[in-house]
Amino acid sequence: MAQRIEHKCMCRLISVSLVLSLFGCPGPGAVQRPPEERPVAKTTGGSQEQSVHQEPEPSPAPTLQAEQSRQEHQSPTPFEFRAAWVTRWDWQDAEDIEQIIADLATSGFNAVYFQVRGAADAYYRSKIVPWASRLAGKLGADPEWDPLQVAIDSARRHGIELHAWFNACTAWKGEKRPGPSTPPHMAREHPEWLVRGRDGKPLRGAGGYLFFNPAIPAFRKHILSVVAELVSFYHLDGLHLDYIRYPAAESSYDRIGLRSWKLARRNTPGLDLATFERRRLTELVKEIKTTVHEIRPGCEVSAAVFGIWKNRWGWENVIQGYVDFHQDSHGWAKARALDTLVPMLYWPPAKKRGARTDFNFLAEDFLSLAGKVRLVAGIRADKVSFAQFERQLRTLRQSGWAGVALFSYRLLVRQGWLEKLRSGPFSAPALTRPPEPQAAQTTARPSASQKAQSKLSAGSTTAMRAR
Repeated sequence: MAQRIEHKCMCRLISVSLVLSLFGCPGPGAVQRPPEERPVAKTTGGSQEQSVHQEPEPSPAPTLQAEQSRQEHQSPTPFEFRAAWVTRWDWQDAEDIEQIIADLATSGFNAVYFQVRGAADAYYRSKIVPWASRLAGKLGADPEWDPLQVAIDSARRHGIELHAWFNACTAWKGEKRPGPSTPPHMAREHPEWLVRGRDGKPLRGAGGYLFFNPAIPAFRKHILSVVAELVSFYHLDGLHLDYIRYPAAESSYDRIGLRSWKLARRNTPGLDLATFERRRLTELVKEIKTTVHEIRPGCEVSAAVFGIWKNRWGWENVIQGYVDFHQDSHGWAKARALDTLVPMLYWPPAKKRGARTDFNFLAEDFLSLAGKVRLVAGIRADKVSFAQFERQLRTLRQSGWAGVALFSYRLLVRQGWLEKLRSGPFSAPALTRPPEPQAAQTTARPSASQKAQSKLSAGSTTAMRAR
């Protein structure tokens, strides 16, 4: 009985918060002043720093037209996942990270994909993986602070979820191999794990990355141990996989991978190499989810995937995740291999419906997976105008997507989106998801969003809030 009353109270408080927000009144825990102004989106290579906020101007008196416009921006439910990708290039120090989290929270976001692994290195304390070189100037050097823990602590203070963004298969970036470090870098320790072309040379993918072959048993064992360590020692709301794919359509011709394929053909005669690699990648995604949930049951496992699964419309010159990266995202969803799928739909709606890379067609294609996996649309802030994004968001809301993830914090600053989101489509608070059934909550560790729900139910006015 007490639990039902608490749930009713939570729903009433959310409703009150939403109604108040519609009429320009702050909801529970709402921020009523702009964050401290200082440049945080520092760039590398001598670029000038960018200021996140300009001096605020007085708000105009509310009008009927403004109120109607405001109502058009509201999500049809109080539940909407709103994440931003924060890359390892978006910050320089702990103060930057704290300001970034504050900026996102006050702009209506309720989740962050914070990058913790770029190329088999770490932006967190690990006994398996070396510290990233950009932290202290040398691979493996201890920076004497923990970026991930800073991000987690800041996210908790602001009542938003923190998901560790994890590049799974990227091995190294650069012409020279990694130098010695403690612990050793796997691209140096195990070059035999690298994806290789027919000529036997390591195959490079987008951004100049070398890749590990996820079909190699020893690499799979290693990556699962890295995942287990990460989710064991950090209280994460989610693990967000990226670069969970092959670098190109060409299969890997490394010695160990080929041997594994030949062994698989004994049980499946006629199995081609691309299909073998695709299946092994799907199995790895399943194993990662199982590992995470065994250690931290409430931790969400998501993956950023290419926005075109298969070219089923006859478009010319388009990359397909299934063919070019051996990434069977639809198969992952149907196999329940992860909790949330984040297709990177980095194209605007086409002027002619169904034209090449039409956002609406691609969104509909992934929407066919609803009920099998939670769907969050990835949108890149420099690929569409803000007006186009607003139209995309309306389409996603009307069709039942769970939310959006915006790439990236730096681009949001550069494009001037934060203030527009704050006063527009993200102006009303939202929880990341509906409350889970009580039976599931008894075993899962509470996420930041669930903690915010609990505090709202108790009438708390602390900083933990639905955002």
